[in-house]
Amino acid sequence: MKAAHINPFLDSTINLFNNMLGQEPRVGQKVLLKSLHTHRWDISGVIGITGSAEGVVALRLTRRMVEALLERSGLSPEGGQEEESREIISSMVGEMTNVIAGNALGSIKQFEMDITVPFVVQGQDHSISWPRNNPVIAIPFSSALGHFEVDVSLKENYLYSILGEAGLA
Repeated sequence: MKAAHINPFLDSTINLFNNMLGQEPRVGQKVLLKSLHTHRWDISGVIGITGSAEGVVALRLTRRMVEALLERSGLSPEGGQEEESREIISSMVGEMTNVIAGNALGSIKQFEMDITVPFVVQGQDHSISWPRNNPVIAIPFSSALGHFEVDVSLKENYLYSILGEAGLA
């Protein structure tokens, strides 16, 4: 993956946190995820990418960070009802993932891409089915509200390119 394909996700994340949450996230060192199944995150918003490039993007947060985001946004459920809380968390994290991926992909003009509907996975040691044949780049962030990460796996879909050149895509 090229920096030109990863940096839009970094920029989109910073813009989301600045504009919607009034937070100035600090970016850590981008790294290649070596262990795809062990992590420290409690909640992941996941979105698929299809088209002339394909892959997966995930916004990964701790429960503590999500609770701070809910409190800051005024979306906390009344009375601490667990089911309502899970639904609000899923909606918020899913929408945040959608905004990050949608804005980032709009900046990558080299490919024609679409995104899937986001889904949210909650719980310790949850797993994400990452593409097996493509690396996953982790972009860590920190803010006054906590730490979080955006993980990106993106590669050119050569079959789509060949079909497109033949007028079939």
